[in-house]
Amino acid sequence: MKTRINEVTIAEPCLQNWDEMDKGEGFNFCKACSKNVIDFSGYTNTEIISVLAGASSSVCGRLSKTQLNQLNYHLSIVPTTNRNWMRYLGVLAIGVSVFVVDARATGFKVPIEIAKSINNRINDTKPIVPKKIYGYVIGADHKPAVGIRLVIADTKFFSITDKNGRYEITLDDRFDVNNNKLMVESMRYGAVLTLDFSKEKQNNLKLKKAEPMIMGKIMIAPKKK
Repeated sequence: MKTRINEVTIAEPCLQNWDEMDKGEGFNFCKACSKNVIDFSGYTNTEIISVLAGASSSVCGRLSKTQLNQLNYHLSIVPTTNRNWMRYLGVLAIGVSVFVVDARATGFKVPIEIAKSINNRINDTKPIVPKKIYGYVIGADHKPAVGIRLVIADTKFFSITDKNGRYEITLDDRFDVNNNKLMVESMRYGAVLTLDFSKEKQNNLKLKKAEPMIMGKIMIAPKKK
């Protein structure tokens, strides 16, 4: 009798304070249970399934209710067996792109294609990194958002917007352009911008009210056919 994997749950949400945990790159460390808790807010369905499939122990993570619902919706469309994870990953990769999380692979990154570099050199072995990137953050009222902290995911590069909603981040030659997600760090707001390293000025980042996040041990619930 085959066991179908068609539901991912956080049966017992964790009540620890995420913001009071020790910060890492892509995760926070929970002293209460001595485990890394991965911030899943920038992962796709494919990425989280890959992490769960490759984990050698239980996975703790943080994601929104919407992310969890979207993941389970796609699992319901393409139910999988324990022995068929990799085929499922291939199916998801065809057209699914939804924010979800990971709780183990702190170095999991999705390759990106650099369309062209600052000086129009194409297909270089090593993409050219601009000396800085900058842009503007605006609120739902279309006014500049002041004092918003932004961080490039999985790095220590960050900035805080000024009175005009402008941020600027200085990069170095060793910066990895695969780290291309600019994220808002705020209890009130949430937003993610995919950075374009072919130019310094980035598209405007519009804030939206942050969804309540769920945190805890991510479980795979099987059902027998």
